[in-house]
Amino acid sequence: MKKLLLILEEKSGPACLALLMLVLGIQVGGRALGFGSSLVWADEAARVLFVWSVFLSLPLASKKGAMINIKLSEKLWPGRYRTLVPKVSELLWALSCLGLAVLCMLNIYSHRAFPQLTPILGLNHNHPFLVMPLTLMLTGFRSLQRFIQIFHSPAKVS
Repeated sequence: MKKLLLILEEKSGPACLALLMLVLGIQVGGRALGFGSSLVWADEAARVLFVWSVFLSLPLASKKGAMINIKLSEKLWPGRYRTLVPKVSELLWALSCLGLAVLCMLNIYSHRAFPQLTPILGLNHNHPFLVMPLTLMLTGFRSLQRFIQIFHSPAKVS
């Protein structure tokens, strides 16, 4: 199960991005070849796929430490505080992700009484955006794991 989750974590974001490129390529190619109008559903599908590719890639970036962090400001601090900056920034990032996940869930929950459908695909607006709180929670937990690694061995984690 753990291996399956790791594979999903590594492959789902790039798969959504590849699907996004395919949908946009078909749409642009259809217009360029003179098929008249573009695909009606392509813009809406591209928007959903873009959001999904970004949010599905977020936990993996956090796990690998590839997030934008405060490397420049570390050099501005005196020596003994330099090791504190990555710890504090990682902890703040984890808490921010978990807080945003809760806010996203509350927002989705508040919109369930009056569901809005997307104009072309007819999807409930809440369904495509459920990926946000789920991946933000996973990113927060990945960031907490990273915080624990930095806290116990600051020299080994970059």
